[in-house]
Amino acid sequence: MAIIEMLAALENDDGLTLKKYKAVTYKTGYQVALCGVECKTVAEAAKAVDQYSGSCGVWYSNGIYYIDHSIRVDTKTAAMAIGKQCKQISILRWKDFGLVYC
Repeated sequence: MAIIEMLAALENDDGLTLKKYKAVTYKTGYQVALCGVECKTVAEAAKAVDQYSGSCGVWYSNGIYYIDHSIRVDTKTAAMAIGKQCKQISILRWKDFGLVYC
């Protein structure tokens, strides 16, 4: 599926993690954003995904696409430290797709 179609298919408060333009999930660890951009259209969001070489986190909420350069980290301690340093509100816990607030 092309990135435009993938982004357009997201429903409100839906998201995905991309690695080289393919949706991925992990069984363990944490996903933490290092930086990101907000986009108002699918075209802007697709351009942002391209700027991160197709490897990023995507969240769609209330008409805004949040595109983050993010990394998977093995431990909660390391993920929390990175999240706080990068002024993130939360990080994703892969085990249950739960949010851990920084």
